[in-house]
Amino acid sequence: MAKSKPETQESTLRLDLARRLHETLAQELAVIGYQLDEMIGDANLDKKHRIALRKIRFSISQTTKSFRDQIYQLRLTSREQLSKQVVEILGEIKLAADFNYPEFDPKVEEALSQIILELARNTSRHSKATCFYLNFKENEESIEFEIGDDGIGGVKPKDFRFGLASIDELLIQISSSYSSSSKSDGSNFKFQIRKSGSNNA
Repeated sequence: MAKSKPETQESTLRLDLARRLHETLAQELAVIGYQLDEMIGDANLDKKHRIALRKIRFSISQTTKSFRDQIYQLRLTSREQLSKQVVEILGEIKLAADFNYPEFDPKVEEALSQIILELARNTSRHSKATCFYLNFKENEESIEFEIGDDGIGGVKPKDFRFGLASIDELLIQISSSYSSSSKSDGSNFKFQIRKSGSNNA
């Protein structure tokens, strides 16, 4: 049996490490941030403590950004790798996806890949779907994406139980606008990324 090339083994280990870090610490930081936002928005909180909590929230946001940058250095997921990972995650669920969207700058590309992977994980784990889809449309100033499934719905981006808080943060970072719906006939995310973030711009 042929042995894997050292560079292939190293790449696999790096991808696995980055995946585990993203699924644990990165998501936990995002959840803590949202919990702080809820506390800051409490009408009964006095001004002194609100200011203090905002400083903590800012610090956590900076830490989260720095951590995501380090994860980004660990994994630069190519389109081919992304497609294979999505197929592995979905298992028996049908994939109807077009990964031939315009290439974005590396950080946007990586964030988009993480969004796609996390949505695929959610579909696989919770949706009872038979199909996961990814479509895009190129407009004059942006690329419009639509990602979703035909499952049972019921999941929202800020539903901490399903680890989707990190998706919300990533979408805020890279998209000019986004919306989501989760109904009995499936979950759906629509968002636009400006071409200024594209290498083809």
